[in-house]
Amino acid sequence: MKCNLNKEIKIGKKIEMEHASLFPKKIQKKMAEKIASQHIKEFPCYYSKGLIPLEKKLKLNRRKKWKQNKNEKETHGCFM
Repeated sequence: MKCNLNKEIKIGKKIEMEHASLFPKKIQKKMAEKIASQHIKEFPCYYSKGLIPLEKKLKLNRRKKWKQNKNEKETHGCFM
């Protein structure tokens, strides 16, 4: 599987800022890049073929379950 590593790092740095915010402000960007690099070292397409599609799938499933639960409550007369 071939990925553009520069693109993966760029995507990864944005995503990993969530975790890097635990570090002092002046090293957050460096830590985000380090975290992203470690993920990419293990799996070169970590963000574009791994994390991003997985998160999209999880969000879609959550919406489907919410709609299903809402419909079940409406049909049983106990809509919240």
